[in-house]
Amino acid sequence: MSRIEELRNSIQEFYSSEYANMTVKELLTSTTNIALPTMVQARAVLELKNWIDLRPYSFRVHVPKGVGKSIEVQHLTQPTYSNWTEGSELSAVDPTVAKATVTLESFGKVTQISDLLANTSAINFVEEIGRVHGACVAQGILDKIVDAIAAATGNSVTVGTKGDATEADFTLGNVVTAISSILDDGFRPDFVVTSPDKLWTAFTTDYDVKQFYGALNDLMVSRTIPKVLGLDWLMDPYFELAVNAGSTWNGSDGEKYAIIGSRGYSAAWAELQSEPVVELYRVPTELAVYVVTHLDGGAAKLIDDSICIIKHAE
Repeated sequence: MSRIEELRNSIQEFYSSEYANMTVKELLTSTTNIALPTMVQARAVLELKNWIDLRPYSFRVHVPKGVGKSIEVQHLTQPTYSNWTEGSELSAVDPTVAKATVTLESFGKVTQISDLLANTSAINFVEEIGRVHGACVAQGILDKIVDAIAAATGNSVTVGTKGDATEADFTLGNVVTAISSILDDGFRPDFVVTSPDKLWTAFTTDYDVKQFYGALNDLMVSRTIPKVLGLDWLMDPYFELAVNAGSTWNGSDGEKYAIIGSRGYSAAWAELQSEPVVELYRVPTELAVYVVTHLDGGAAKLIDDSICIIKHAE
């Protein structure tokens, strides 16, 4: 049984149990209150799966507890091969080491269980709090990884006109240029992250190659994003805010519209746990209870040459 099926089954079992007919207040004052954060966590993890997750595209590091907040990540770049002649002495060559420092942070969402929430049914509470908290954790993951790789210097492709104050779109031709710049530096780009409207505009602006018609049809009919130009196309509505410091695009010089990267080379992601943790936090002096969903992790840029940013001219 997959992890997702396991989570869905556990939630359904909870909804079919006697606890589902109880209010949140009744659950909090009984010995079964452990069920509430457990079910919120399960619902939050399911919600997290609905968002773009860049962690599989990063150099992922599991951090043991107790090692501190700053983690040094050692990453070996791809060396060139060596030729050996029969009978000759072999020469060892040290690989190039790329080092990055990841700062771990706790991020997520905290919600006070007010009188209104306390008197809602357990089902509604689990569904809504789990959905909202899971989405907040997903935003945090995307934000931190995007911020890291968006700081890359070197490779870039510009669109629009400097000073025109007009949001620009990019085409597949711009993506080809970005791919070439990364390949020229010896890396193999394999993903692009952008927003849904930018992806759609790129796909429908210059699809001259007839073989692409079928892939575009798949996108429109089955909602399956095709792998175009050898890249996984990752689109997320939150990308615009994540890459633009919480603001929407307005045509400012240098604002970023897409990032092309190389799996395992462009970013490092370190984490204490892979799934968000949900806890109930009581403050006796306030006579209040809070539900806290958090994940401890952080990201850092690895190799600049493995990244190319499509941005507005500056």
